[in-house]
Amino acid sequence: MVSGKIGPVVYYQLRGKQYVRTVQNRKKNSWSPQQKLHRQRFSKVIQLWKQLKSTHIAPIWKLATQEMNGYIYFMKINMPAFGPDGTLTNPRELQLSTGKLRLPLDLTASRQAAGSSVVEVSWKNDANLKKVRLQDELMMVSYANGVYSVLSPTGLERSAQSGSFTLPV
Repeated sequence: MVSGKIGPVVYYQLRGKQYVRTVQNRKKNSWSPQQKLHRQRFSKVIQLWKQLKSTHIAPIWKLATQEMNGYIYFMKINMPAFGPDGTLTNPRELQLSTGKLRLPLDLTASRQAAGSSVVEVSWKNDANLKKVRLQDELMMVSYANGVYSVLSPTGLERSAQSGSFTLPV
C-alpha cells in the first residue's frame, strides 16, 4: 500500500483501509478570525488529551470505537464542552471515559465547606449492575486555573454509593 505525500495528495492507511486526501494549501496568515478561534478551541481539547493519554483513559477511548482512533473520538465527543476561545464552558458535557457501562445514577459532588479541598460524593447503583462492577473505583480529575490534574484514584468503590476524597493541591 502507498503511504505519504505525492504531489498535491496524501495517501495514508487507517485500520487496514487505504485513504487519499488533498494537501491543505493554506497559510497561517490567511486564517479568518473564526478559524483562529476554532484552532484555539481545538488546541485546548488537545491539551486535555495530552494530560490524560498516559492514564487509563486512552485505552478506554481506543476500545470505544472501530470507525476512528481513540484520540479522534475523544476530540469529537469533548469539543462541545469548550467555548470558541477554548475555555471550558460546559463542564457537564466533558466526558473523560466512554463505553457500555452506565455511569452511576444521581451522581452528586460538592465541597465539604466553602474553600475546602475535601469533596463529598454520592450516587445510586443500577439494580441490574453485575456484582463485579461494584468493585469499580471512582477516579477523578480536577480543573483549576486552566489546568487539569492527573487522573487520580479516590479510594471509593462503586459499592459504597458515597464517600469523600481530597482534591490535589
